[in-house]
Amino acid sequence: MPLKYFNCSVGQIEVSKCLEHCPNTQGRCLSLSTLVSIGQTRIFNGKPSTTQLLNPTRLEYLQITKPFAVDPFDQAFSLLGTRHHQKLEAVANKLEGLVAEKKLDGEVSGIVDLIEPINGGDTYRLIDYKTFGSFAVAKLLDLKKNGEYDRLKLALQLNNYRLMAQGLGFNIIELKAQITVRDGNTFSARNNGIDKNIYLLPVEIMPDDEVQEYFYTKASALQTALKTNESELCDYEERWGGRRCKGFCSVFMYCEQGAKVNKAEMQS
Repeated sequence: MPLKYFNCSVGQIEVSKCLEHCPNTQGRCLSLSTLVSIGQTRIFNGKPSTTQLLNPTRLEYLQITKPFAVDPFDQAFSLLGTRHHQKLEAVANKLEGLVAEKKLDGEVSGIVDLIEPINGGDTYRLIDYKTFGSFAVAKLLDLKKNGEYDRLKLALQLNNYRLMAQGLGFNIIELKAQITVRDGNTFSARNNGIDKNIYLLPVEIMPDDEVQEYFYTKASALQTALKTNESELCDYEERWGGRRCKGFCSVFMYCEQGAKVNKAEMQS
């Protein structure tokens, strides 16, 4: 089920009603175009995407089947990332030999940000654009502890894109993540050991069978959850030790663990 509500200063309101007429007598909190952009969600068509399968199965199952709300102000960095992608795509489309925002299809779908030839030859480099906070970047660079989970998820994503791109005839021999630091050039970034505003990081090429097994298993788990109307609890790593349930899950009220952590009544 797509996003249905905005958390508004006057209470929870349906997205469609908010866009039609702002309930706040003082006027809109953000521009109408911004709210329309935030309120648009991709409808699940039965085929999971790569990014969906990187998320916990229960989270994705509940977001597909339950109405949920977001605070528009919490989506600021998502809008920033979208704008970032659009500008780089526009430039890439003007350059010969580069393939930008390529839609990939198979048992699992995906969109790769950039495929570029290496030194004009017949081998290619696949690049994915990210916008992360400096703490997340520090974990990827192993400057902070417990970055293994983050690096694995990034590698799984790019390797799945690699497999699908190779099916289209691209001989991918390099994977890179180009990461823009959201809070770059600030005290917090420097305190996290981050001294650049943008990084181009190499990503490990994983064994094909390992990547395929992961996405097959996750796709099967999601389809099973949709058929049986139940799913297993997200594991400890997926819950980020509980932090995800507390402040980063839009469907916590439908989950016994989420409701418990947020001290809320569980909804059916």
